[in-house]
Amino acid sequence: MIRRVLLLAVLVALLLPACREDRKRPELTSEDEAILKEKTDGKIGLIIRENLPALFVGIVVFRSDVFLTQSAMLDRRELSVLDSFGNTALVLLNSPDIPPLLKEESVKKVYYFCRQGPLARVHPAFLMGILKQFGAGKENEVSAFLVRFREPPHETEETFVKAAGFTVDSRAGYVWSLSGPLTSLPLLLEDDRILFYEGASKTRTM
Repeated sequence: MIRRVLLLAVLVALLLPACREDRKRPELTSEDEAILKEKTDGKIGLIIRENLPALFVGIVVFRSDVFLTQSAMLDRRELSVLDSFGNTALVLLNSPDIPPLLKEESVKKVYYFCRQGPLARVHPAFLMGILKQFGAGKENEVSAFLVRFREPPHETEETFVKAAGFTVDSRAGYVWSLSGPLTSLPLLLEDDRILFYEGASKTRTM
């Protein structure tokens, strides 16, 4: 129940700008709907169906290596690649960019990751691990990582991370070890109470 409330709050935050601007919903064909269902997650589907203004960082999974085979297409579409690993890229997307990108045969899936700002709170090595997991089709498997809170975490923070779909494995002051599917990470990144994200390892640098 708490997880549903958290997800609803995120969706409402996206919808508010659209309500103020009274944006007209697009008329999607059955082919468009099929592509959305096949190639996007729920949040991107919402952005397209509700015609929401959205500038965000997306994870794009291709059928082949990004650097070797997709550079020309991405340049042609004037899309900024923030990082890449193998067949997966972190791309800065605006809502109009998404429909033509989805129609590319080379694109397998596009996921919403976060607003541009929170990306600075993710350790580069952990980010590479995230791209590797998505590229291998293991984004729904349980992954362990560390988070550092801005303020001393209490019961409300535990409720927050559990509602997002994660388990608290251990606590060490401001730093907690969490585990869960990486597809739920965007829910954590929507909130600024976590200062930094890092992959779980024996050596902590946070």
